[in-house]
Amino acid sequence: MSGERTSAGRIGGIVLSAIALGLGAMIVLPLGLAIGALALGHLAGGCGPGSSGGCEMGAAGLAIYAALPSFALGAAWSVFRSLRKR
Repeated sequence: MSGERTSAGRIGGIVLSAIALGLGAMIVLPLGLAIGALALGHLAGGCGPGSSGGCEMGAAGLAIYAALPSFALGAAWSVFRSLRKR
């Protein structure tokens, strides 16, 4: 019986760790992508004062579209790392 509790506790820990890392990746990666897109647009000269705002909307769209895949990558990385420890 104690073996079942240990494995259930381990699975619960893996799930919580996956959710935590997934949420962290869901915040950090899209934010980095949006900042990178804005930086490239400003350095290329297509964005900035006097532009229509398309670069900013593109960066926002990129961040929104990258949120769920970033969560999935973070959670998968956490599960992979937890299983490798075993």
